[in-house]
Amino acid sequence: MPLPPRKPVPGKPASKPPTARGARPATGRAPAAPGGPPSKSQMPLILGIAGGGIFLVIIAVILFSGDDSKVKPVAERAKAPREDAPRSAAPDVSGLENEGQSKCRAATDKITPRLNPDTSISKERMRADLEEGLKLMKAGLAAYDKAVKLAGKKYDLSGYYRTQKKAIDLFCTDLEKEGQASCDEGLKIIKSTEAQITTNTSKLSDDEKTKLLEDLRKGVKLIQEGFGLFDRSYEVSERRFETTQYQEALKVARPKILELK
Repeated sequence: MPLPPRKPVPGKPASKPPTARGARPATGRAPAAPGGPPSKSQMPLILGIAGGGIFLVIIAVILFSGDDSKVKPVAERAKAPREDAPRSAAPDVSGLENEGQSKCRAATDKITPRLNPDTSISKERMRADLEEGLKLMKAGLAAYDKAVKLAGKKYDLSGYYRTQKKAIDLFCTDLEKEGQASCDEGLKIIKSTEAQITTNTSKLSDDEKTKLLEDLRKGVKLIQEGFGLFDRSYEVSERRFETTQYQEALKVARPKILELK
């Protein structure tokens, strides 16, 4: 006859029901299925094999691609040796050198004796020798300059340039001073006749016309002589001069001269 169940005692937890002998207490885990532990998933292995196969296919395509120049090297063609272009021969400037040397030496021989004033010869003779020497020197140095530009050679011309400078200082300075004085005198004469030039010619007496014509001619001549001296200086030194006021005076005087003739 079975015993009646015990009544719980107040304040004490109910006792756990007895378990069968040899049985493990419950742990909260589901009991293993009969027939052993469950088999592991084969999905990661399949994906790994598939990925490896795709990678091998890509490598094979790259290696066997016949049009890929990066993978399949192309043999470079042997380049033929390049022949150097023949160098052009240097231009022959011996003729210019001979011309420069002969003219510069002749100029030096002409100029040097005239660098010191000589009272035994005339002033115009000294000027003529210096002028001729300066023209020769200018031509000789120009020949050397052309040879330098053509062949790139260098020449020691310092002595010739010093001689040229001394001759220019002596010849041109004196010549220009005289030319300036001549132009100034001619300008002064023409300006002194300004009142008569602006007067109607019919109102002038014959003596006044004659005197006016003589003064205008003299003034024009002096200015022209001064220009001639300036030109001689320019030919050997290439110096330029301010002649505007003298040109204006000639423009006034020349028409009046034609009117008074």
